[in-house]
Amino acid sequence: MVKKRFIMLVSFSLLNMSIFASSPLTRGKSVLVRITTTIDSKKGDAQNYNAVVDADVISNEGKILIKSGTPVELQIDAQKAKGCGRAGSISASCISTTSVDGQRISLNGTIGAEGANKKGAAIGTGVGLGLTFLPFIGFAFLAIKGGNAQIKANTVINNVFVANDYEIK
Repeated sequence: MVKKRFIMLVSFSLLNMSIFASSPLTRGKSVLVRITTTIDSKKGDAQNYNAVVDADVISNEGKILIKSGTPVELQIDAQKAKGCGRAGSISASCISTTSVDGQRISLNGTIGAEGANKKGAAIGTGVGLGLTFLPFIGFAFLAIKGGNAQIKANTVINNVFVANDYEIK
């Protein structure tokens, strides 16, 4: 009888200790990220842009490792549209987020966009008019800029992955 109670006591204590065990967050685990502010190449990369984790990241045991709505750090590389019809471009890279136990989780994932390319129109109009009808003034059409790139708010980045292995408590 005492032996039976001892075995039950040990079983229940081990069962309760499993709650305190850490869960692995492995490299390559997918994370859905939603951009919450519009990113525009015209404004450049000096402005602060926001993104959040779009869906809970869950371990194989069903434990939440990264909560939905957790902020994601972005690195923005923006090139403004330039003369001769060259388009603007933008690249938003996901750098890191935070797990439920406060660890900084490194991420890999990028989304990009490019504005309208107006090279043909700028060069054709500028050179065509500059050489024929409007000699000096026609060359001013070479200053036509391409379109600016834009990534709209609420865009989901699907190809974001955890960069390293972590143990989440």
